[in-house]
Amino acid sequence: MTSTIIRPGLGHMPGGDSGDFTPNGGRVPRLSGDIRHLIPKLGLREYWYPLVGANRVPKKKSMRVRMLGEDLCVFKGQGKIYALTDICPHRGARLSEGDCHYDGTISCPYHGWVFDGEGRNVAVLSEGPNSIVCGKPGTEARAYPTQVLKGVVFVWMGDGEPAPIEEDVPEEFFIPGSHIFFNEHIFWRTNWEVALENSMDSHVQYLHRDNLQALLGGDGASPGGGSSGMRPIFTGTGFQGGGQQANRGRNNRGGNNTRQQQLMPGQAANNIVNGRAVYPEGWKWPKHRFRSNWRQIFGPFMYMLQVRTPQMTQEWKWTGGHRLPGIFGGASTTPPPPKTGFPLFRAIGQQGGSGLYGIYRRQVVAVDEWTTRVWYHHGTLPRNKLELLWFAFVYFSWGRWTSEYNFSQQDMSVMMHQVYDAPEKLSGTDAEVVAWRKLVVTKHFGGRNFPYAYENPEGLPAPELPATVMVSTRSSNGNGNGHTNGNGHS
Repeated sequence: MTSTIIRPGLGHMPGGDSGDFTPNGGRVPRLSGDIRHLIPKLGLREYWYPLVGANRVPKKKSMRVRMLGEDLCVFKGQGKIYALTDICPHRGARLSEGDCHYDGTISCPYHGWVFDGEGRNVAVLSEGPNSIVCGKPGTEARAYPTQVLKGVVFVWMGDGEPAPIEEDVPEEFFIPGSHIFFNEHIFWRTNWEVALENSMDSHVQYLHRDNLQALLGGDGASPGGGSSGMRPIFTGTGFQGGGQQANRGRNNRGGNNTRQQQLMPGQAANNIVNGRAVYPEGWKWPKHRFRSNWRQIFGPFMYMLQVRTPQMTQEWKWTGGHRLPGIFGGASTTPPPPKTGFPLFRAIGQQGGSGLYGIYRRQVVAVDEWTTRVWYHHGTLPRNKLELLWFAFVYFSWGRWTSEYNFSQQDMSVMMHQVYDAPEKLSGTDAEVVAWRKLVVTKHFGGRNFPYAYENPEGLPAPELPATVMVSTRSSNGNGNGHTNGNGHS
């Protein structure tokens, strides 16, 4: 991939700088105690991010997109889509308010300085063809490398040479025949890190108990799960859900000491009786079980709305979990069982799935410190155009609303009032939150290729990782970078 990087004051630099870019000189702080103040408030820079849907970029005009605290001027021409800083280097006018008079260029609305897609000042309309300022060093607008995949424009926001885009964009975007349904219109009034941590804990069992797809496709409220002994699995660029960690006579890694409960008469050893949790005070959760009957009624309907999805080829990289720079979602390396027979008859007796349409990916992109754009990507694999039309009907009539609005806005209703800088007392189910924070701080201060040491749960193999990534196989205290003064808490 050929890239061109323009930086204010440094001129035109085809190919970028040599070597890896480390924004903070590679000095990673000690990852102990509460490190939330070390997390970059506007996200990680040296990564590819979704910018805008390609079909939203206008012709003959440009548009402004704000992300990671910066305004970008986005325009198209010569069969490509470009992104420049939305500041004219002449006197600071907004390039996004200008016109695309000539193919592949944008003209400043103030004095008519014309910039090509690489940010070079190629003409000054107010001074004529013989302008002596045109092309001089310092007259460039910063350019951000872009690529279009499956109808989504991705942009490299870093200062270093762009990494291979396959490292940051989910695998389904590169699978032939796949179709990606996406939604770029949702904004959450919270910080990007708060938004991503939302999908790392046990809130689903409680907060989403009244979500429509939970009511129709499952049992609704959950009795809850255990909070001890869970350890996230490091995958090189993020984490998968918890694996069991041997106790070895120590307290739980997440810092949770479960209280001993005295069993009531007739209570099972795991405190779950007939699908309901029983507490020492006699409380039962969920309070009722009538919701489970709805599953029998609506299960076939939920089953019919399932769509074919691409199959991942790498077990560790793009299956379930969280990935840098801020992606959450799940996919499988195992192909789904084939569906045969007429759909209505086939659905009888089936119970459907989770209701999250296709391959569900959610990516958070910082706009400002307390505004986050939430992208949703749904990978599908239609066999023909007719099936693609059916998939589109299911998505726009049901899948988009249930998974992106009804489900996710329950998260936003809590996060918008969350006090993120208050002292925390974390549970064992927050182990991935702790590990993720340390990974983000390491990559922020050391750069995207800075090695990150982590001890996976016993019995689980380490993933096949690039040479720049290190996975520790020795026993450690889980502080993420080889230091010895952390205890796994934030």
